[in-house]
Amino acid sequence: MNKLPLLKKILFLLLFFRISLLFSQDLIIKDHDYWSYYDKGGLENDWVELADFSNWKSGKSPLGYGDDKIITKLDFGGNKQRKHVTKYFKKTLNFDNNYIAYEFKIQRDDGAVVYVNGKEVFRDNMPNSTISNSTFALSTIKSKQEHLFKQHFFDNSIFKKGKNIISVSIHQSYRTSSDCIFSLELIGHNNPDILSFVLENKDIKNQELESKIKDLNAKFEYEKIVLQKQSLESTNYNLKVLVSLISLLFIMALIGYYFILENVKKNNVEKNEEIAIIKAKNTQKDKEMITLSTNLLYHKQYFKEIKADLKGIKTEDRALTRAIINQIDYVLEGDEDWKILKEHFNAVYNNFYDTLIAKHPTITETELRHCMFIKLHLHTKEIAKILLIDPRSVQTARYRIKKKMNLSEEEDLRDYLLNLVE
Repeated sequence: MNKLPLLKKILFLLLFFRISLLFSQDLIIKDHDYWSYYDKGGLENDWVELADFSNWKSGKSPLGYGDDKIITKLDFGGNKQRKHVTKYFKKTLNFDNNYIAYEFKIQRDDGAVVYVNGKEVFRDNMPNSTISNSTFALSTIKSKQEHLFKQHFFDNSIFKKGKNIISVSIHQSYRTSSDCIFSLELIGHNNPDILSFVLENKDIKNQELESKIKDLNAKFEYEKIVLQKQSLESTNYNLKVLVSLISLLFIMALIGYYFILENVKKNNVEKNEEIAIIKAKNTQKDKEMITLSTNLLYHKQYFKEIKADLKGIKTEDRALTRAIINQIDYVLEGDEDWKILKEHFNAVYNNFYDTLIAKHPTITETELRHCMFIKLHLHTKEIAKILLIDPRSVQTARYRIKKKMNLSEEEDLRDYLLNLVE
Protein backbone atom coordinates (compact mmCIF):
# COMPACT_ATOMS: atom_id res chain seq x y z
CA MET A 1 0.00 0.00 0.00
CA ASN A 2 3.01 2.31 0.60
CA LYS A 3 4.59 1.68 -2.81
CA LEU A 4 2.00 3.59 -4.82
CA PRO A 5 2.54 7.02 -3.15
CA LEU A 6 6.33 6.53 -3.57
CA LEU A 7 5.90 5.84 -7.26
CA LYS A 8 3.74 8.95 -7.61
CA LYS A 9 6.43 10.99 -5.91
CA ILE A 10 9.10 9.69 -8.34
CA LEU A 11 6.88 10.42 -11.34
CA PHE A 12 6.18 13.87 -9.98
CA LEU A 13 9.90 14.58 -9.54
CA LEU A 14 10.66 13.41 -13.06
CA LEU A 15 7.87 15.55 -14.46
CA PHE A 16 9.11 18.51 -12.44
CA PHE A 17 12.64 17.91 -13.69
CA ARG A 18 11.49 17.80 -17.32
CA ILE A 19 9.36 20.96 -16.86
CA SER A 20 12.24 22.78 -15.17
CA LEU A 21 14.50 21.78 -18.04
CA LEU A 22 12.00 23.09 -20.56
CA PHE A 23 11.72 26.45 -18.82
CA SER A 24 15.50 26.78 -18.35
CA GLN A 25 16.55 26.21 -21.95
CA ASP A 26 16.64 28.18 -25.19
CA LEU A 27 16.43 26.82 -28.74
CA ILE A 28 19.37 28.55 -30.39
CA ILE A 29 19.21 26.61 -33.67
CA LYS A 30 15.99 24.88 -34.58
CA ASP A 31 14.92 22.45 -37.26
CA HIS A 32 13.93 24.38 -40.45
CA ASP A 33 16.68 26.95 -39.86
CA TYR A 34 18.77 28.18 -42.75
CA TRP A 35 22.20 26.69 -43.42
CA SER A 36 24.89 27.57 -45.95
CA TYR A 37 25.84 24.46 -47.92
CA TYR A 38 28.24 23.19 -50.59
CA ASP A 39 27.09 20.23 -52.76
CA LYS A 40 29.47 20.35 -55.76
CA GLY A 41 31.82 17.57 -54.71
CA GLY A 42 34.63 17.07 -52.23
CA LEU A 43 36.56 19.91 -50.54
CA GLU A 44 40.04 19.82 -49.08
CA ASN A 45 40.40 19.55 -45.29
CA ASP A 46 40.96 23.30 -44.86
CA TRP A 47 37.24 23.93 -45.58
CA VAL A 48 36.66 23.72 -41.80
CA GLU A 49 38.68 26.93 -41.18
CA LEU A 50 36.81 28.75 -43.97
CA ALA A 51 35.26 31.90 -42.40
CA ASP A 52 33.86 33.47 -45.57
CA PHE A 53 31.32 31.14 -47.20
CA SER A 54 29.08 33.86 -48.64
CA ASN A 55 29.38 32.27 -52.08
CA TRP A 56 27.85 29.02 -50.82
CA LYS A 57 24.19 28.24 -51.39
CA SER A 58 21.65 28.60 -48.58
CA GLY A 59 18.57 26.56 -47.66
CA LYS A 60 16.27 25.40 -44.89
CA SER A 61 16.82 22.14 -43.07
CA PRO A 62 16.27 19.29 -43.47
CA LEU A 63 18.63 19.40 -46.46
CA GLY A 64 19.38 16.42 -48.69
CA TYR A 65 17.74 14.28 -51.33
CA GLY A 66 15.69 11.11 -51.73
CA ASP A 67 13.27 11.72 -48.79
CA ASP A 68 9.78 13.28 -48.56
CA LYS A 69 10.73 15.36 -45.48
CA ILE A 70 13.50 17.16 -47.39
CA ILE A 71 12.91 20.95 -47.65
CA THR A 72 16.12 21.91 -49.50
CA LYS A 73 17.16 19.47 -52.18
CA LEU A 74 20.90 18.96 -52.67
CA ASP A 75 22.79 17.97 -55.82
CA PHE A 76 24.40 14.50 -55.67
CA GLY A 77 26.56 14.98 -58.77
CA GLY A 78 24.42 13.80 -61.66
CA ASN A 79 25.73 10.22 -61.74
CA LYS A 80 23.54 7.92 -59.63
CA GLN A 81 26.25 5.23 -59.68
CA ARG A 82 28.96 7.64 -58.43
CA LYS A 83 27.28 10.17 -56.15
CA HIS A 84 29.27 12.67 -54.07
CA VAL A 85 30.46 11.08 -50.85
CA THR A 86 30.39 14.28 -48.76
CA LYS A 87 28.13 17.36 -48.32
CA TYR A 88 29.24 20.46 -46.36
CA PHE A 89 27.22 22.82 -44.11
CA LYS A 90 28.10 25.98 -42.18
CA LYS A 91 26.27 28.38 -39.86
CA THR A 92 27.38 31.53 -38.00
CA LEU A 93 26.20 32.28 -34.45
CA ASN A 94 26.59 35.52 -32.46
CA PHE A 95 25.68 35.39 -28.78
CA ASP A 96 26.95 35.88 -25.26
CA ASN A 97 27.99 32.65 -23.66
CA ASN A 98 25.44 32.79 -20.83
CA TYR A 99 24.52 29.09 -20.74
CA ILE A 100 26.07 26.48 -18.49
CA ALA A 101 25.69 23.69 -21.07
CA TYR A 102 24.71 23.03 -24.66
CA GLU A 103 22.83 20.22 -26.33
CA PHE A 104 23.30 19.25 -29.98
CA LYS A 105 20.52 17.26 -31.63
CA ILE A 106 21.51 16.02 -35.06
CA GLN A 107 19.58 14.28 -37.81
CA ARG A 108 22.00 12.61 -40.28
CA ASP A 109 22.02 10.08 -43.06
CA ASP A 110 24.44 8.40 -43.01
CA GLY A 111 27.37 9.81 -40.94
CA ALA A 112 28.27 13.26 -39.61
CA VAL A 113 31.24 15.19 -38.21
CA VAL A 114 30.51 18.43 -36.30
CA TYR A 115 33.06 21.22 -35.78
CA VAL A 116 32.87 24.40 -33.69
CA ASN A 117 35.25 27.20 -34.69
CA GLY A 118 37.33 24.74 -36.73
CA LYS A 119 37.67 22.15 -33.93
CA GLU A 120 35.91 18.81 -34.07
CA VAL A 121 33.46 18.37 -31.19
CA PHE A 122 31.88 15.02 -32.10
CA ARG A 123 31.34 12.55 -34.90
CA ASP A 124 28.44 10.16 -35.42
CA ASN A 125 28.53 6.88 -37.36
CA MET A 126 32.03 7.72 -38.64
CA PRO A 127 35.31 5.79 -38.40
CA ASN A 128 38.00 6.69 -35.81
CA SER A 129 40.44 7.88 -38.44
CA THR A 130 41.38 11.03 -40.32
CA ILE A 131 38.33 12.40 -42.10
CA SER A 132 38.61 13.47 -45.75
CA ASN A 133 36.22 14.19 -48.62
CA SER A 134 36.28 10.49 -49.56
CA THR A 135 35.68 9.01 -46.10
CA PHE A 136 32.59 6.77 -46.01
CA ALA A 137 30.21 6.46 -43.04
CA LEU A 138 30.47 3.28 -41.00
CA SER A 139 27.01 1.97 -41.90
CA THR A 140 23.76 2.77 -43.71
CA ILE A 141 21.05 4.47 -41.62
CA LYS A 142 17.77 2.54 -41.90
CA SER A 143 14.50 4.30 -42.77
CA LYS A 144 13.13 4.40 -39.18
CA GLN A 145 16.30 6.03 -37.84
CA GLU A 146 16.70 8.57 -40.66
CA HIS A 147 14.35 11.07 -38.90
CA LEU A 148 15.68 10.59 -35.37
CA PHE A 149 17.72 13.34 -33.69
CA LYS A 150 20.71 12.07 -31.71
CA GLN A 151 21.72 14.06 -28.62
CA HIS A 152 25.21 15.22 -27.58
CA PHE A 153 25.84 17.38 -24.46
CA PHE A 154 28.76 19.79 -23.81
CA ASP A 155 29.72 22.38 -21.20
CA ASN A 156 29.88 26.10 -22.03
CA SER A 157 33.59 25.99 -22.98
CA ILE A 158 32.58 24.71 -26.41
CA PHE A 159 31.58 28.24 -27.55
CA LYS A 160 33.22 31.63 -27.14
CA LYS A 161 31.54 35.01 -26.73
CA GLY A 162 30.76 36.73 -29.98
CA LYS A 163 31.02 35.09 -33.38
CA ASN A 164 31.05 31.27 -33.62
CA ILE A 165 30.95 29.06 -36.71
CA ILE A 166 29.43 25.60 -36.71
CA SER A 167 30.62 23.34 -39.56
CA VAL A 168 29.15 19.96 -40.44
CA SER A 169 30.12 17.36 -43.02
CA ILE A 170 27.61 14.62 -43.94
CA HIS A 171 29.04 11.40 -45.41
CA GLN A 172 27.36 8.62 -47.37
CA SER A 173 28.11 4.99 -46.58
CA TYR A 174 28.50 4.18 -50.32
CA ARG A 175 28.34 6.10 -53.61
CA THR A 176 25.01 4.68 -54.78
CA SER A 177 23.16 5.63 -51.56
CA SER A 178 19.54 6.54 -52.36
CA ASP A 179 19.10 9.39 -49.86
CA CYS A 180 20.84 12.03 -47.77
CA ILE A 181 19.44 14.02 -44.78
CA PHE A 182 20.85 16.72 -42.51
CA SER A 183 19.32 18.90 -39.84
CA LEU A 184 20.66 20.18 -36.52
CA GLU A 185 19.22 21.77 -33.39
CA LEU A 186 21.27 23.59 -30.75
CA ILE A 187 19.82 24.10 -27.27
CA GLY A 188 21.33 26.25 -24.52
CA HIS A 189 20.67 25.07 -20.90
CA ASN A 190 20.78 26.99 -17.64
CA ASN A 191 19.54 24.25 -15.33
CA PRO A 192 22.45 22.79 -13.34
CA ASP A 193 20.83 19.37 -13.53
CA ILE A 194 21.81 19.24 -17.19
CA LEU A 195 25.43 18.86 -16.08
CA SER A 196 24.72 15.21 -15.29
CA PHE A 197 24.09 14.68 -19.00
CA VAL A 198 27.25 16.64 -19.78
CA LEU A 199 29.22 14.40 -17.44
CA GLU A 200 27.57 11.34 -18.91
CA ASN A 201 28.42 12.63 -22.37
CA LYS A 202 32.01 13.25 -21.23
CA ASP A 203 32.16 9.75 -19.83
CA ILE A 204 30.98 8.43 -23.15
CA LYS A 205 33.52 10.65 -24.92
CA ASN A 206 36.23 9.51 -22.54
CA GLN A 207 35.31 5.89 -23.16
CA GLU A 208 35.31 6.55 -26.88
CA LEU A 209 38.64 8.34 -26.49
CA GLU A 210 40.07 5.45 -24.48
CA SER A 211 38.75 3.05 -27.09
CA LYS A 212 40.28 5.23 -29.79
CA ILE A 213 43.58 5.34 -27.89
CA LYS A 214 43.50 1.56 -27.56
CA ASP A 215 42.74 1.27 -31.25
CA LEU A 216 45.54 3.71 -32.03
CA ASN A 217 47.93 1.81 -29.75
CA ALA A 218 46.91 -1.46 -31.36
CA LYS A 219 47.29 0.15 -34.76
CA PHE A 220 50.65 1.59 -33.69
CA GLU A 221 51.84 -1.79 -32.43
CA TYR A 222 50.58 -3.43 -35.61
CA GLU A 223 52.27 -0.81 -37.77
CA LYS A 224 55.39 -1.20 -35.63
CA ILE A 225 55.36 -4.95 -36.24
CA VAL A 226 54.67 -4.34 -39.92
CA LEU A 227 57.58 -1.87 -40.07
CA GLN A 228 59.83 -4.36 -38.26
CA LYS A 229 58.70 -7.06 -40.65
CA GLN A 230 59.32 -4.75 -43.61
CA SER A 231 62.69 -3.79 -42.14
CA LEU A 232 63.60 -7.45 -41.70
CA GLU A 233 62.34 -8.24 -45.17
CA SER A 234 64.30 -5.28 -46.53
CA THR A 235 67.40 -6.40 -44.63
CA ASN A 236 66.84 -9.95 -45.81
CA TYR A 237 66.37 -8.71 -49.36
CA ASN A 238 69.50 -6.56 -49.10
CA LEU A 239 71.43 -9.53 -47.73
CA LYS A 240 70.14 -11.69 -50.57
CA VAL A 241 71.14 -9.00 -53.07
CA LEU A 242 74.55 -8.67 -51.38
CA VAL A 243 75.06 -12.45 -51.35
CA SER A 244 73.95 -12.59 -54.98
CA LEU A 245 76.36 -9.79 -55.91
CA ILE A 246 79.20 -11.44 -53.97
CA SER A 247 78.36 -14.79 -55.58
CA LEU A 248 78.22 -13.15 -59.00
CA LEU A 249 81.54 -11.37 -58.38
CA PHE A 250 83.03 -14.63 -57.09
CA ILE A 251 81.81 -16.51 -60.15
CA MET A 252 83.09 -13.74 -62.41
CA ALA A 253 86.41 -13.84 -60.53
CA LEU A 254 86.57 -17.62 -60.97
CA ILE A 255 85.76 -17.27 -64.67
CA GLY A 256 88.34 -14.50 -64.97
CA TYR A 257 90.89 -16.56 -63.04
CA TYR A 258 90.10 -19.57 -65.26
CA PHE A 259 90.60 -17.56 -68.44
CA ILE A 260 93.79 -15.97 -67.04
CA LEU A 261 95.05 -19.42 -66.01
CA GLU A 262 94.17 -20.86 -69.39
CA ASN A 263 95.83 -17.90 -71.09
CA VAL A 264 98.94 -18.37 -68.91
CA LYS A 265 98.92 -22.09 -69.69
CA LYS A 266 98.50 -21.34 -73.37
CA ASN A 267 101.33 -18.80 -73.25
CA ASN A 268 103.48 -21.27 -71.33
CA VAL A 269 102.70 -24.00 -73.85
CA GLU A 270 103.51 -21.63 -76.69
CA LYS A 271 106.70 -20.51 -74.95
CA ASN A 272 107.65 -24.11 -74.15
CA GLU A 273 107.01 -25.01 -77.76
CA GLU A 274 109.14 -22.07 -78.86
CA ILE A 275 111.84 -23.06 -76.38
CA ALA A 276 111.63 -26.67 -77.55
CA ILE A 277 111.92 -25.51 -81.16
CA ILE A 278 114.89 -23.30 -80.25
CA LYS A 279 116.48 -26.13 -78.28
CA ALA A 280 115.88 -28.50 -81.17
CA LYS A 281 117.45 -25.99 -83.51
CA ASN A 282 120.38 -25.50 -81.12
CA THR A 283 120.78 -29.25 -80.72
CA GLN A 284 120.70 -29.61 -84.48
CA LYS A 285 123.30 -26.88 -84.79
CA ASP A 286 125.40 -28.53 -82.07
CA LYS A 287 125.15 -31.85 -83.90
CA GLU A 288 126.18 -30.11 -87.09
CA MET A 289 129.08 -28.53 -85.23
CA ILE A 290 130.08 -31.93 -83.82
CA THR A 291 130.05 -33.30 -87.34
CA LEU A 292 132.10 -30.34 -88.61
CA SER A 293 134.54 -30.62 -85.71
CA THR A 294 134.88 -34.34 -86.26
CA ASN A 295 135.49 -33.78 -89.96
CA LEU A 296 138.05 -31.15 -89.04
CA LEU A 297 139.88 -33.71 -86.92
CA TYR A 298 139.77 -36.10 -89.85
CA HIS A 299 141.30 -33.40 -91.97
CA LYS A 300 144.15 -33.06 -89.51
CA GLN A 301 145.04 -36.63 -90.30
CA TYR A 302 145.27 -35.65 -93.93
CA PHE A 303 147.61 -32.82 -92.96
CA LYS A 304 149.76 -35.39 -91.16
CA GLU A 305 149.93 -37.50 -94.29
CA ILE A 306 150.70 -34.40 -96.38
CA LYS A 307 153.48 -33.57 -93.90
CA ALA A 308 154.99 -37.04 -94.32
CA ASP A 309 154.79 -36.72 -98.09
CA LEU A 310 156.47 -33.29 -97.96
CA LYS A 311 159.34 -34.73 -95.96
CA GLY A 312 159.90 -37.38 -98.64
CA ILE A 313 159.93 -34.86 -101.52
CA LYS A 314 163.35 -33.74 -102.68
CA THR A 315 163.39 -30.11 -103.63
CA GLU A 316 165.95 -27.38 -103.99
CA ASP A 317 163.89 -24.95 -101.89
CA ARG A 318 164.27 -26.66 -98.54
CA ALA A 319 163.36 -23.47 -96.69
CA LEU A 320 159.89 -23.39 -98.34
CA THR A 321 159.29 -27.02 -97.49
CA ARG A 322 160.30 -26.42 -93.92
CA ALA A 323 157.95 -23.44 -93.64
CA ILE A 324 155.01 -25.51 -94.95
CA ILE A 325 155.78 -28.30 -92.49
CA ASN A 326 155.93 -25.79 -89.64
CA GLN A 327 152.50 -24.48 -90.62
CA ILE A 328 151.12 -28.02 -90.67
CA ASP A 329 152.61 -28.69 -87.22
CA TYR A 330 150.97 -25.53 -85.93
CA VAL A 331 147.59 -26.77 -87.18
CA LEU A 332 148.11 -30.27 -85.79
CA GLU A 333 149.28 -29.04 -82.39
CA GLY A 334 146.37 -26.50 -81.96
CA ASP A 335 143.81 -27.47 -79.31
CA GLU A 336 141.07 -24.97 -80.20
CA ASP A 337 139.13 -27.52 -82.28
CA TRP A 338 138.93 -29.88 -79.31
CA LYS A 339 137.50 -27.09 -77.09
CA ILE A 340 134.80 -26.30 -79.66
CA LEU A 341 133.94 -29.99 -80.04
CA LYS A 342 133.73 -30.41 -76.25
CA GLU A 343 131.43 -27.41 -75.86
CA HIS A 344 128.93 -28.58 -78.48
CA PHE A 345 129.12 -32.19 -77.34
CA ASN A 346 128.23 -31.12 -73.80
CA ALA A 347 125.25 -29.12 -75.18
CA VAL A 348 123.89 -32.05 -77.18
CA TYR A 349 124.46 -34.76 -74.55
CA ASN A 350 123.48 -32.93 -71.35
CA ASN A 351 126.92 -32.10 -69.94
CA PHE A 352 128.42 -35.46 -70.78
CA TYR A 353 131.94 -34.31 -69.95
CA ASP A 354 131.00 -32.80 -66.57
CA THR A 355 128.97 -35.86 -65.58
CA LEU A 356 131.78 -38.25 -66.56
CA ILE A 357 134.43 -36.26 -64.65
CA ALA A 358 132.13 -36.01 -61.60
CA LYS A 359 131.71 -39.83 -61.55
CA HIS A 360 135.32 -40.64 -62.52
CA PRO A 361 137.61 -37.75 -61.51
CA THR A 362 140.89 -39.66 -62.39
CA ILE A 363 140.09 -39.86 -66.10
CA THR A 364 142.41 -37.83 -68.38
CA GLU A 365 141.56 -35.42 -71.18
CA THR A 366 142.70 -37.92 -73.83
CA GLU A 367 140.56 -40.65 -72.22
CA LEU A 368 137.61 -38.23 -72.20
CA ARG A 369 138.05 -37.83 -75.96
CA HIS A 370 138.06 -41.63 -76.36
CA CYS A 371 134.78 -41.79 -74.43
CA MET A 372 133.27 -39.04 -76.58
CA PHE A 373 134.06 -40.88 -79.83
CA ILE A 374 132.78 -44.16 -78.39
CA LYS A 375 129.45 -42.43 -77.56
CA LEU A 376 129.39 -41.11 -81.14
CA HIS A 377 129.53 -44.75 -82.34
CA LEU A 378 132.87 -44.26 -84.11
CA HIS A 379 134.86 -47.39 -84.93
CA THR A 380 138.34 -48.10 -83.60
CA LYS A 381 140.07 -47.18 -86.88
CA GLU A 382 138.14 -43.89 -87.08
CA ILE A 383 139.11 -43.00 -83.53
CA ALA A 384 142.77 -43.90 -84.19
CA LYS A 385 142.79 -41.80 -87.32
CA ILE A 386 141.33 -38.74 -85.54
CA LEU A 387 143.61 -39.07 -82.51
CA LEU A 388 146.63 -39.77 -84.74
CA ILE A 389 147.46 -43.04 -82.96
CA ASP A 390 147.65 -46.74 -83.78
CA PRO A 391 144.40 -48.77 -83.61
CA ARG A 392 146.01 -51.01 -80.98
CA SER A 393 146.54 -47.94 -78.83
CA VAL A 394 142.80 -47.34 -79.03
CA GLN A 395 142.11 -50.85 -77.65
CA THR A 396 144.66 -50.30 -74.89
CA ALA A 397 143.07 -46.99 -73.98
CA ARG A 398 139.63 -48.66 -73.73
CA TYR A 399 141.01 -51.28 -71.37
CA ARG A 400 142.60 -48.58 -69.20
CA ILE A 401 139.37 -46.56 -69.13
CA LYS A 402 137.32 -49.59 -68.00
CA LYS A 403 139.72 -50.17 -65.14
CA LYS A 404 139.43 -46.54 -63.99
CA MET A 405 135.65 -46.87 -64.12
CA ASN A 406 135.76 -50.17 -62.19
CA LEU A 407 133.88 -51.97 -64.96
CA SER A 408 134.12 -55.78 -65.09
CA GLU A 409 135.27 -57.61 -68.16
CA GLU A 410 131.68 -58.63 -68.97
CA GLU A 411 130.46 -54.98 -68.95
CA ASP A 412 130.64 -53.20 -72.28
CA LEU A 413 132.21 -49.72 -72.18
CA ARG A 414 130.08 -48.52 -75.08
CA ASP A 415 126.82 -49.52 -73.35
CA TYR A 416 127.93 -47.86 -70.13
CA LEU A 417 128.74 -44.58 -71.90
CA LEU A 418 125.55 -44.64 -73.96
CA ASN A 419 123.45 -44.98 -70.77
CA LEU A 420 125.47 -42.50 -68.70
CA VAL A 421 123.47 -39.52 -70.00
CA GLU A 422 120.69 -39.27 -72.52
